[in-house]
Amino acid sequence: MFAFTTLTSLLLLNFISRQFRELVGKGLPWPVIGEFFMLSIPFTVALTVPMSVLVAVLYAYSRLASENEITAMKANGVSPLRLVMPAIGFGIFMSIALLAFNDQVLPRANHRLKTLQDDISQTKPTLLLKDQVINPIAEGKFYLKAGRIDRTDSGRMKQVVIYDLADPMRRRTIFADSGIIAFSANKVDIDLTLFDGQMQEVATDKPTQLDRLFYKQDRIRIKDVGRELHTSQPSSSSKGDREMSVCEMQRQYWMSNSSYASALRDYQKTAKAPNSAPDAAFSPPLHTPEPHGIGWAYCTLLHGVFGVKEAQAAEVPLGPRRQSPQQAQDSVKRAGAQDSAKKQAAQDSVKQRAMQDSARQKAAQDSAKRRADSANARGGVPAAGAAPFPVLPATQVPAPGAPVPGAVVPPAFAPSSGMGAAPQAAAGADTNLSQEAIAAKAAAELMRLNTPKEDGNQMGKARLLEAKMRLDIAERARNRYAIEIHKKFSLALACLIFCIVAPPIALRFPRGGVGLVIGVSLAVFALYYVGLIGGEALANKAIMPPFWAMWGTNVIMTLVGVVLLLRMGHESGSGRGGGVREWFDNRRARREDAARAR
Repeated sequence: MFAFTTLTSLLLLNFISRQFRELVGKGLPWPVIGEFFMLSIPFTVALTVPMSVLVAVLYAYSRLASENEITAMKANGVSPLRLVMPAIGFGIFMSIALLAFNDQVLPRANHRLKTLQDDISQTKPTLLLKDQVINPIAEGKFYLKAGRIDRTDSGRMKQVVIYDLADPMRRRTIFADSGIIAFSANKVDIDLTLFDGQMQEVATDKPTQLDRLFYKQDRIRIKDVGRELHTSQPSSSSKGDREMSVCEMQRQYWMSNSSYASALRDYQKTAKAPNSAPDAAFSPPLHTPEPHGIGWAYCTLLHGVFGVKEAQAAEVPLGPRRQSPQQAQDSVKRAGAQDSAKKQAAQDSVKQRAMQDSARQKAAQDSAKRRADSANARGGVPAAGAAPFPVLPATQVPAPGAPVPGAVVPPAFAPSSGMGAAPQAAAGADTNLSQEAIAAKAAAELMRLNTPKEDGNQMGKARLLEAKMRLDIAERARNRYAIEIHKKFSLALACLIFCIVAPPIALRFPRGGVGLVIGVSLAVFALYYVGLIGGEALANKAIMPPFWAMWGTNVIMTLVGVVLLLRMGHESGSGRGGGVREWFDNRRARREDAARAR
């Protein structure tokens, strides 16, 4: 407990020192600040529990050895393995406890912390803005990057760049030497006052034309961004991979695995026939069986022992619940807001389709005009192998969000022993992935219609690159969930591994004292966490399998611990003698004797 409290306090103080200046002085209530720091404790605990176990076991066995307790127990016939059994039993208990914490407490705390951060960011625009980082102001519409941001009440910024993506028919980038960001009087809109800069604008229908406008002062208002601070309830639909339990990630891993299998099949088809029509390269998504791994085994155990499907039964209401009048009014308001959002989305979809149709028709007309000019230059005879340039009908243009051949669609789940009954028809596994597939499919269709036959090889290469891109995206999405599943178990098992490694080291150097505890702890921490972070980076890049990325360091340390355990009865030192210095002295004396003998 002493080691755990000390290490957790040190890491938490480091975190608070970096966040305190940004939270205090912004007009936030103290309960909100307190909740923010309380929700920051769980992810710190997940790291400090294995560290504190190592420190505690090293210190305990080092004290026992220095006070000759180990010598007394050996003299009474206690075997070395029996000396270590209490530590191993303690490590098993701590591993199980930490696994339960990582699976149930940590994801909920992370999700609640993310929700609170979103609420704060919509209340204080400069609170979560970071220097030299592209920060989303209005997701999908406005992004801001600043070289330096003053997080006091002035809200001043230096070296400002704003990416305006609100209009799909144009892309605008705004540069400014300095600026001020603040809420307007209604506390909902954000006002940006920019000084000494320029605007660069490119229209999608005129990609070769760049418009620039220089200004001394400009004011931009971004509507409906902020609001008064109120704590919203976390939504399960917006969970990230570090905000899910093992069983939730196992389901997402199953979906990602099916998406990867579908992308791999499409890539192989495209590689065999790159010059085929775009529709022939894509086929319906695959429905793969649930992967059987450590996550599946864990969820199967939960289902068999505790009778739960995903260890999330507490979050599902068992029956209808009576609502208060205020809750009923809030429900009506939320339903009205959702209906308005759906109507606005439908209108935007129709508008976007109309603009897409107009752009495609104009591109086809320009292409036909160029071919007509080319034919006139040849005397009115079309080029050999040329085909007319039809205009792509509006009925062939996929609507936003509609299923498109080649888009990644998750499998329809069936009940299984590990996951329970899952939805039979689920939404897309990744919305961005579907949009990328839609854009790539539409671009490939336009290129096929507006490209002569002699350029078929180039089109084949483009389709092959697009299929490879989809395969890489699907593989990384699959690896991301596999990494997080293995990480929960590997971190928990580190408690047991440290209990195997620590006692032999402490008994081999009995006079090490506190210096041994600190030195060995730092060395083991550095090796373990560097290996864990490096393995995660390699797995994210698909260089190393997720299993070995997360378990490689555990396997190496386990082998080292077993070797040290087998040699526990051969220590040369005790509390009164031996140790590292005498070991080196004996080695030096032997070398000198051997030299004299020669």
